[in-house]
Amino acid sequence: MEDARRELEDLGHEVHIFAPKPDRRYCEQAPRVTRFPAVKGLFFDDYRCSVFYPPRTRREVDKLELDLVHFHTPGQIGLFGAYYARRHDLPLVTTYHTDLYAYVTHYPGVLPGVVALSILAPYVTGGGAGERRISRSCVRPERSIDRWNQKVVERGMTLIHNSCDLVITPSAKMTAQLGGWNTTSRIATLPSGVDEIPATAAEIEAARREYGIADDEQVVLYVGRIGSEKNLGVLIDAFTHVARGNAKARLMLIGPGDEENRFRDQAAATACAGRITFTGRKPRAELGAYYGLAEVFAFPSTADTQALVVNEAAWAGTPIVMVDRNISQIVEDGVSGLYAANAAEDFAAKISALLDDPRRAKALGAVARERASKLTARVQAGKLARLYEETLANAAPGAAPEPPEMPALLAA
Repeated sequence: MEDARRELEDLGHEVHIFAPKPDRRYCEQAPRVTRFPAVKGLFFDDYRCSVFYPPRTRREVDKLELDLVHFHTPGQIGLFGAYYARRHDLPLVTTYHTDLYAYVTHYPGVLPGVVALSILAPYVTGGGAGERRISRSCVRPERSIDRWNQKVVERGMTLIHNSCDLVITPSAKMTAQLGGWNTTSRIATLPSGVDEIPATAAEIEAARREYGIADDEQVVLYVGRIGSEKNLGVLIDAFTHVARGNAKARLMLIGPGDEENRFRDQAAATACAGRITFTGRKPRAELGAYYGLAEVFAFPSTADTQALVVNEAAWAGTPIVMVDRNISQIVEDGVSGLYAANAAEDFAAKISALLDDPRRAKALGAVARERASKLTARVQAGKLARLYEETLANAAPGAAPEPPEMPALLAA
C-alpha cells in the first residue's frame, strides 16, 4: 500500500493511511498515517490485528473531511473504515487481497475470527433482518470444519462486499470467485503495481558467498511465506527429482512462517538435504540480489491471489515456473515462463527444462521482464485513481443505509 500511497500523492491526491502498529513501542513518523494498537498472531503468526480504537482517534478521523474510504483487509481496521464510510455517506471501496476461502482449510484455527467478522458484518453494512439472518447462520456448525470455515468466509465476505461501491480484485481468479458468490457490487480487476528491486553485481556475489553457492551451481529460488498453503511440499519433492539429474542444482527458500520446521524436516529426509537452504525472512530491499543469482523462480502455490514475488522475479529477468494459471498477468506458458501441473514430477520437469537450456530460460526471462515493466506502481496507481474518480462520480448521496451503532469492541 505504501507504494500506491506515494504514487497517488505524486498524482496530486491526499492519502491518509490507518494501520496496526508493528510493535508496542513503534512511533509513526510519516505524515497522514494513524497507527492502532495491535495484537500479533490473532489469525496468523505474522499477522497483526487491531482490537480497539481510542475515542480520540475517531474524533481525529471526523476532522479529515475524507472523500472516499478504501479498506484492504476485512479485519478490525477494515470494518472500522467501512463503518465510518457508511456513517458519513462516503463511497466505499475494498480490495480482496487474500483468498480466505483457501486459507481457512490450511489454518482452521482462524474460525473464531472469521465467525466474529461475519456476525459483525450487518453492523458495518447497515443491513436489515435478512442480512442479520445470514450472518447468524454462520454460527451454526457444519460437520466439516473446513466447510464451516468456507461457509463463513463466503457469506461474511459477500455481505461486506455487497455494501461496497467497488470491489477490487488483483487477478482473474479472484474476480471469478467473487462472481460465483453472487457479489452484486461492481468488481474491477487491478493487480498491485510492483517496481524493480535493483541489485548490483557485488550484491549478487555477496549473497552467493553468504550461502556458499559456487559460481557453477544453479539456484532454484522460492520467495514467500513458509506455510502449507504455499504448496511447498510439492516444491521440495520436485527438487529431489531435479537434484537426481543435476548435481549442480540448489534450492533456496526465502521467507518467514510458523511451519518452517515442518518443511525443514521434509527437506532433511531427502537425499539432497545439503542442497536445500532456508534463509528465513529477508528485507525486501535485499531480495533483488537473490532474484539476480537464481536461474529459475519456482512458485508452486495454488492459494495466492496475485503473487507479487512473481513480478519481482520477472523484473530480474528470472524465468518463472508456477502452477496457478489465473493469478499472473506476466506469465504466459512458453512465452514468459512455464506452467506446471500440481504434481512434483511435472514441476520438476519444467524446472529441469529451464536449467538444462539457459538460452531458452534467458529468452523467457526477458519477456517476463518486459511485461513487468508495464505493471509498475506508477502505472497501477494511475488506474486506481481512475477507479476512484469513477466511483465518486457514480456515488449517489444518501443511497447507503446508515448502519446501527457499532458494537463496543469496534467503537471504543
